[in-house]
Amino acid sequence: MILGAYQLFVLTTIAVSGIAAFLLSIKFREQLTKMQAMVVAMVMGMNLGLTAGVLFGAVYQGNLFISTLVSAGIGAFAGLACGIAFGILPSLEGFMSGLMGGMMGAMLGEMVSQNQAFTLLNILLTLTASSLLLYNIFSSETSINDKKWFLKPVLTFILLFSFLYFGNQLDKSKAISFFNSSDTAQNHSEHDIKNTSNTKEFVLTVYPSKFSYTPSEITLTKGQETALTLNNLDSVDHDIEIKQIAVKKSDSNKHANHGTDQADFHLHASGKSEAALNFTPLESGVFEFYCTIPGHKENGMIGTITVN
Repeated sequence: MILGAYQLFVLTTIAVSGIAAFLLSIKFREQLTKMQAMVVAMVMGMNLGLTAGVLFGAVYQGNLFISTLVSAGIGAFAGLACGIAFGILPSLEGFMSGLMGGMMGAMLGEMVSQNQAFTLLNILLTLTASSLLLYNIFSSETSINDKKWFLKPVLTFILLFSFLYFGNQLDKSKAISFFNSSDTAQNHSEHDIKNTSNTKEFVLTVYPSKFSYTPSEITLTKGQETALTLNNLDSVDHDIEIKQIAVKKSDSNKHANHGTDQADFHLHASGKSEAALNFTPLESGVFEFYCTIPGHKENGMIGTITVN
């Protein structure tokens, strides 16, 4: 699987945070109490497991077993590495916390949309990087009355802000589109345009919990009959609606136009089913299509049709 820039950023952050936590555990193992060590191992294991879980849960949506296996393994290993320098109990606490974090993160990544997964990953990365400060906080003997005390949190904040700002500059649309890239590649043949003598055929697929159309951009030819199929693999209803597009519908359509009076095109598919509509575009232009089910458009179910 080829990772995009944002996914590499997330994985690199997880790896660097895990290595840093392991090295800090070795450095501070004589300065922290057993209770403090257990807290650190639990927090780091849980945060690293959750972050990995949301990432792989979103990447492997529709395959919860794989995402859970990978993320739980990462979380458990990270938690164990954070606690092993402190002894058996912190190791066990870190291991179990990482295991649970990975499992919960995978389920969360499976349930949310891609936009929501992107936001969650940014939040979890912040928590993970910030958790490294616990080592210094628990071991610090510096008085708050010390005039230099404020320099550490200020400099830490500037460094953390700069790091996260860099990550957020990575193109969001590419990061989100990556989560669908593996399915798109594996199912490319399903989305190929099929041309017959008179009809151009398209298949728009909606994968479980992904709140997106695959492909999200299609090109039609003015005056050429088009057969459009909405293949809904999700368990909930989805549809396609286009406003202000002039089309001529075929009399042989089995699925009637159920759109509003203002909509010129509407196609609805119940969960685990497909619907088809034959039509001929009568004007050129670029038109947006979207899902009218409440909340679906806001979660990313938008695409464009270009008529040449």
